[in-house]
Amino acid sequence: MPSNDISRLQRLLAAFPSGAFSVLSVLLILWLTLSPDPLGENSPRLFPGADKVAHFLMFGFLTAIFAFDRTRRDRWRPVSRSFIISAAVASTLLGCLIEVAQLKMELGRGFEYTDMLADFVGATLSGLGWALIVNPLLRRHHQQ
Repeated sequence: MPSNDISRLQRLLAAFPSGAFSVLSVLLILWLTLSPDPLGENSPRLFPGADKVAHFLMFGFLTAIFAFDRTRRDRWRPVSRSFIISAAVASTLLGCLIEVAQLKMELGRGFEYTDMLADFVGATLSGLGWALIVNPLLRRHHQQ
């Protein structure tokens, strides 16, 4: 992507309030995980274990969004290792709290330790990916 296109995209994204993408992502995840049937009749037929893949993706995405919002706030600089760890921990804890809420709310959603494990693995691998792939790209971009 040409440099002026990246600058244009950065300016567009800067128009959103700090943390906006994180808040929207958390709200979407809460809706998807705490509603009795969030997709209703539009719910696709899935393979066995697909919910674990969904948990892995949701909480990996959330970790990346936390890092993205921090990067955006810090003018596209890499995020610290401690922030990445904190983002992965926060994502995992949210996933665990959602499982407890599903148990207590009795809305037809089930508590599963394997969902929490999928949340943890997704969040952790996303944080690792951010540290190993995105941060070096941001460093390279800032050196130019």
